[in-house]
Amino acid sequence: MGRSNKCGGKATKKTVRKSKKCSSKTGDIQFASSMKAKRFIDSKLEGQSIECVGGINGVLGPRLQESGCCNAKDLACKLRGYTKRNYLRYIMKESHANVRYAMDSYESLKQHCEKHGDCPPKVKGKRPCVPLDC
Repeated sequence: MGRSNKCGGKATKKTVRKSKKCSSKTGDIQFASSMKAKRFIDSKLEGQSIECVGGINGVLGPRLQESGCCNAKDLACKLRGYTKRNYLRYIMKESHANVRYAMDSYESLKQHCEKHGDCPPKVKGKRPCVPLDC
């Protein structure tokens, strides 16, 4: 009369441990795996709109533009100036994005910067660059 757990095995009332199959990494969410994110990672950063970044859609893009990020290069400046946690907080606060969209944008920008190297350099102890005008 035991209930089955998430892995499909039988668990009795006394057993509360999960089997080792649940701890595998095969069920993890993959961020920046959409076609939009892959196209952004393969293209150049210069001249890209903010909505070309993976995870930034037609609703979140204008919200970020109102806060001062006008294009993808400005968002890359924020990425290089903040830690991962602070970048995610910034995106979620300014555009009211959920964690999924914020992580998609972080991963696609990070992969783009690693692949092309055209992002601004990271400077410790300084605030991220602020765009002058949209």
